[in-house]
Amino acid sequence: MTELDVRARFDAALPDEYEWDEREATLLAIAERQSAHIEQLEALLEAQGLSVKGSTGQNRLNPLVAELRLQYAALSRTVEGIRLPGESPEEKKSPRHQRAAARRWGAA
Repeated sequence: MTELDVRARFDAALPDEYEWDEREATLLAIAERQSAHIEQLEALLEAQGLSVKGSTGQNRLNPLVAELRLQYAALSRTVEGIRLPGESPEEKKSPRHQRAAARRWGAA
């Protein structure tokens, strides 16, 4: 199992008596493709290095760094949509949004 083998990690956490619904299976398939793209980009970055020559010969940050950052963010959003049995939607809310709601309602 590779470091980013998302499907295998979620399948291992799924209790035996449950199956993924269609939405979750679709999200898992998307996450698998995203993780494969990330692995390809990481291999390219490793081969090319963090800096590349710009159009005028100057050293500049490899554009793959920015693309990897975007891919990780997209993968994170995709994985957040996958819920294991017993997880409530409230558990998936970000702490930042929970604090903002608490302030709005005077609870914090």
